[in-house]
Amino acid sequence: MKQSKKNSDMQNLKIMVIGIGDETFKILETKPYNLDLRTLAIGYDKERLKFLKTEKKFYVNNALKNKIDFSGNTQDISKVASKIKEEFSSFFSIANIVFVLTDLSSTNIKLASILLKLANDNNAISIPVIKANDVISAGKDTSKEKFLELKKYSNSYIIREDEQKSIFSRGYSPFWEKIEGLYLSLALPSLVNIDFADFRTVINKGGACYIGVGEGKGDQKTINSYERALKSKFDLELEDVKGALINIIGNKDLALKESTNVTGHIEERIHKSAEIIWGVSLTDTSPDILKVVIVLTGVAYPELEDYLP
Repeated sequence: MKQSKKNSDMQNLKIMVIGIGDETFKILETKPYNLDLRTLAIGYDKERLKFLKTEKKFYVNNALKNKIDFSGNTQDISKVASKIKEEFSSFFSIANIVFVLTDLSSTNIKLASILLKLANDNNAISIPVIKANDVISAGKDTSKEKFLELKKYSNSYIIREDEQKSIFSRGYSPFWEKIEGLYLSLALPSLVNIDFADFRTVINKGGACYIGVGEGKGDQKTINSYERALKSKFDLELEDVKGALINIIGNKDLALKESTNVTGHIEERIHKSAEIIWGVSLTDTSPDILKVVIVLTGVAYPELEDYLP
């Protein structure tokens, strides 16, 4: 029996999320069980790593950390890179999207650079993910400097908003809601197909990448879904957005009917020359529920303008 293209895409879609440093473990631990993706961890606390539920772990002891700290660049720590490559090679060989969660400390930025380069060498899409508070606490000059280091290995980056347990809507981090939305958009059966090649096209436009997920129901479901997808604790400026991936998820009749409305509203808010790729995915949820997943590159954060390159 011949597989549909979407079923084949679902089998081929391999997303990997790597957390560097103990603070990122809080995110890794809340991974939704329904997502077929891999989580990896790099940390400095052996006991903490031991009890962390991830597919693979890499312990950085004091000697290794000192070697990284006193190196001038990633070429100076080629042995460290070789060790990481050896440990994670089986995962990088199949991954096509790699998210690297890190702060802006020098040690972690060097480790992130190694991971991003490994992803690139394996032709995967590599995206560093930085917590907003870490950007601000690093200071303006340091933050810009560290982002420029990451830019050598990745066209885009994601600013992760503060993770607060009180706002977890489904028992896991808002970061995972975004990854779940992206995963479903690329893996669900579809009427209008999008895949990770489309995601790559948008990501390669470069700059700050924003992933938003919104859900609506009832009479205002269309406007509520895309407005919620664009809701952020920061003021998002979309006028210079370079690329947009928009996916509408819902009942067959509803999703197709509302797709023009959703894409039209978003098109009005971004740059007129932005490349827009849209799709329609099917789900068995209530026929009155509409979900929208949006990926934008070239988003501006006025409040972080002095901290970003």
